[in-house]
Amino acid sequence: MDNLPKCGANYVPLTPLTFLTRASNSYANRTSIIYANVGFNWRETHERCCRLASSLRSLNIVKNDVVSVLAPNVPAMLEMHFAVPMAGAVLNAINTRLDARNVALILKHSEAKIFFIDYEYIDKAKKAIEILMSDFQMPMPLVVVIDDLDSPTGIRLGELEYEQLVFQGNPEYVVENIDDEWDPITLSYTSGTTSEPKGVVYSHRGAFLSTLSLILGWEMGTEPVYLWSLPMFHCNGWTFTWGIAARGGTNVCIRNTTAQEIYSNIALHKVTHMCAAPIVLSIILEAKPHEQRQIMTPVQVLVGGAPPPAPLLERIERVGFHVVHAYGLTEATGPALVCEFQAKWNKLPWEEQARLKARQGLGILTLADVDVKNFKNMESVPRDGKTTGEICLRGSSIMKGYLKNEKANSEVFKNGWFFTGDMGVIHPDGYLEIKDRCKDVIISGGENISSVEVESAILKHPYVIEASVVAMPHPRWGESPCAFVILRKDSNLKESDVIAHCRKNLPGFMVPKKVQFVDELPKTGTGKVQKNHLRAVAKTFVVASNSYANRTSIIYANVGFNWRETHERCCRLASSLRSLNIVKNDVVSVLAPNVPAMLEMHFAVPMAGAVLNAINTRLDARNVALILKHSEAKIFFIDYEYIDKAKKAIEILMSDFQMPMPLVVVIDDLDSPTGIRLGELEYEQLVFQGNPEYVVENIDDEWDPITLSYTSGTTSEPKGVVYSHRGAFLSTLSLILGWEMGTEPVYLWSLPMFHCNGWTFTWGIAARGGTNVCIRNTTAQEIYSNIALHKVTHMCAAPIVLSIILEAKPHEQRQIMTPVQVLVGGAPPSAPLLEKTERVGFHVVHAYGLTEATGPALVCEWRAKWNKLPREEQARLKARQGLGILTLADVDVKNMESVPRDGKTAGEICLRGSSIMKGYLKNEKANSEVFKNGWLFTGDMGVIHPDGYLEIKDRCKDVIISGGENISSVEVESAIMKHPYVVEASVVAMPHPRWGESPCAFVILRKDSNLKESDIIAHCKKKLAGFMVPKKVQFVEELPKTGSGKVQKNHLRAVAKTFVVSDQTSKREKPIAHNQNHEQILVLSRL
Repeated sequence: MDNLPKCGANYVPLTPLTFLTRASNSYANRTSIIYANVGFNWRETHERCCRLASSLRSLNIVKNDVVSVLAPNVPAMLEMHFAVPMAGAVLNAINTRLDARNVALILKHSEAKIFFIDYEYIDKAKKAIEILMSDFQMPMPLVVVIDDLDSPTGIRLGELEYEQLVFQGNPEYVVENIDDEWDPITLSYTSGTTSEPKGVVYSHRGAFLSTLSLILGWEMGTEPVYLWSLPMFHCNGWTFTWGIAARGGTNVCIRNTTAQEIYSNIALHKVTHMCAAPIVLSIILEAKPHEQRQIMTPVQVLVGGAPPPAPLLERIERVGFHVVHAYGLTEATGPALVCEFQAKWNKLPWEEQARLKARQGLGILTLADVDVKNFKNMESVPRDGKTTGEICLRGSSIMKGYLKNEKANSEVFKNGWFFTGDMGVIHPDGYLEIKDRCKDVIISGGENISSVEVESAILKHPYVIEASVVAMPHPRWGESPCAFVILRKDSNLKESDVIAHCRKNLPGFMVPKKVQFVDELPKTGTGKVQKNHLRAVAKTFVVASNSYANRTSIIYANVGFNWRETHERCCRLASSLRSLNIVKNDVVSVLAPNVPAMLEMHFAVPMAGAVLNAINTRLDARNVALILKHSEAKIFFIDYEYIDKAKKAIEILMSDFQMPMPLVVVIDDLDSPTGIRLGELEYEQLVFQGNPEYVVENIDDEWDPITLSYTSGTTSEPKGVVYSHRGAFLSTLSLILGWEMGTEPVYLWSLPMFHCNGWTFTWGIAARGGTNVCIRNTTAQEIYSNIALHKVTHMCAAPIVLSIILEAKPHEQRQIMTPVQVLVGGAPPSAPLLEKTERVGFHVVHAYGLTEATGPALVCEWRAKWNKLPREEQARLKARQGLGILTLADVDVKNMESVPRDGKTAGEICLRGSSIMKGYLKNEKANSEVFKNGWLFTGDMGVIHPDGYLEIKDRCKDVIISGGENISSVEVESAIMKHPYVVEASVVAMPHPRWGESPCAFVILRKDSNLKESDIIAHCKKKLAGFMVPKKVQFVEELPKTGSGKVQKNHLRAVAKTFVVSDQTSKREKPIAHNQNHEQILVLSRL
């Protein structure tokens, strides 16, 4: 199981640089950057970044060299977030608010090779370089000036200028390979840098995962228009420097965050998103009348840096901004928690809503864990909203560590956790709230101020004996420093003297706004200043001036669970599996419909260290036996409904294959138990007997297998597709992102969970804190009634399910009150089918995938401009396969080489990325056939349209070659499906005496139809080129299908070979009867 090697097709180092490549390919002509009167699209931005990376290499920048930049939110700053890592170097974006000495300290500590300086900061940079060379005896880095892109000033400091480097670079530059995703990508310094600055190193992996999590946590859809009101030097703009490329959005860059700039850019560019510290919200609210513009549609605002006061939240929302609160720190690659809004809060008073929103919230998806731990025993505190402890984080988005600072690293990394230094509580609903800061950091206008550094500056005054600095409230900045000072007895210093002294030694934002002289400071018995007492005093001063515990997780008939109960049940089941001697990498098979047990096993089996094998319930007993044999399953879980089939499979396994019988566990019905058994073990019994406190097996290697799925049409040599934990995790994230699935979805299980683990939504609904509505049978009545009863928001389906919905009898239907989001895949849906489904109340998104890609690999992202098109044209565009999901490193169509993006030239669709399977189990030959030159070859023929969207034209083996012309069977099927009396159609090749092959159509008609073959042919002649029109139409009652519902075209081809082309049209023919050679022609595998 674990001998499957990594290769270039299935293990690609994670890096946010892939977002730019994808944006260039998928969103080439979309606007990427707007700055004053200048604009670029994503193709141009990609080229500019390539040019800059090329120029950096020509300046002798090599791997892991540091490139520093001191600049505001201008295009150059954004481009450098891609270009510098593309050259193999590490970007260091310096806080523009620091003074020259602190800038020099960073240049010294980072050993920057090149220093990019925006013209606005030339004077500060000159002073910093002087200090660097004179005080620190360091050589001067190479300097590059960034002039204004819209209104060049001509200011220089040396010979090099940014646009000159871009112009001189190679647009065909080949990006440096990221050999290890743990390689550094950026270097950020914590606020309040001293003589021992803390340089926080981010990895490519951490940046990639944090970016995905934040656009997910914020529910950022495609084509956002993002206003850069948050400095890009703040944790790389909270990763949105990369995230906007991932969503194909537009970056609106501004030099100065003023009320007028914010309002005018929102109005001019229809801004949808922005990030900010609470101070920016205050700036917006304090705007003068002439600076304001009416907000026509709500702007989504992610606020962090300090908890926004409830009155501020209330006021800003009334203006037209929808605020989401986040909590993070430099060491966590920006925001680590997001305060997800819960629908039930809408019913609360506004003040209470604002109070709940001001909490820090829930951990982002790429954090493995968030906890609040007791200082004394390091155990988790109760979730009571009262008991405080230190907030601890762990996960791949946490920094690599502090640069050259082992002492600091040992202080924050302990026992597998990162200790934040923040005191907090966990509320019963799983939301975290900060109560205090262990290290007394003051957060002022989004900037972290070290109280220690301010104290150190004050103590430099000769008349100061002792000083202690804490936070005091500030109506504009949230917090500001307040100093409590003990003076020498012979001193007559005034408050203004101390403030003036601080201004000479500190950046402006760090200077105390209040100095209180005292005779003594409150201290503990060990002499430590009791800052909690000082904070209580400072609060009186005035400045002049886990998440989803109680949410429903599963609904099945009259049974329901919440997420706390589901977690406990999974722990119990995992514990019982271990007691049954299940060990790491053992296979646990299950034959069951979409019942709660099937869903729970997707967590419980891997929690026990084992590998889940969900078997297609539509297979016959022999194929089930083949899978049990090939997988060497140790335990076989069987739903009571499939007992007879399972018995036969076990008999075949033992008699024909000479294999031992696996341990059998029966899954009885949870709502209406039947008492049916096969042996002694029963599912609920195992759950009941297990340990609810079971400690989950550690995943030592994310490449470890998590599930085993078998491809459709399993034969004597079944193809067992092995998925890794890494692939499953990344694919899950990409799909809930690609589908833009918000929080609290209500998901109807109309897609079998055995299909590629339910296209990863077995895990994905948990990730979004949603509800799984489980159903045994996918009938029209079940679908409609559950949608109405449980207010279903999402479902997945093959096109046949859409047909079932449309063909529902009147008594089975219910009115769809709000649109249900449907992700369709498995076969290309015809445009007419999509159009009809949408009219009923379903909003369809088309996806393309295959078992080997962990389910969907492409999603047909909707573009706003399509809304203006006729409905038929919209449906045609929707029926295309779309764009690669974010965790695919690349998608291409190859005919030995990449085909032109003309929508005509066909080639084989190829994929590579970390969501691709580990490989086929025990099948080196098959692995060598699909993994070639670092790509997975899908066997599907397709084209790439000029807009970057892929469209399948056929399976390689299903292409019809007629007189040297390639005919797409999919295209012919789509044309036939446009006829109102056609229910389903499948087209294959039949022999032709002159052209070699010609199309032959097998068609299922509506029951009230009396169409003849000539009618279909005449219909096709209106829709298709002459050589593509079927020469034969065979009416059938059913199409032969695999267990997964795919048409078995090999059976149809065998029948078509017996036909003879005739120029005469025939009357409607009788359906093909069962016969010895083609007995499956009428067999339709029921959903």
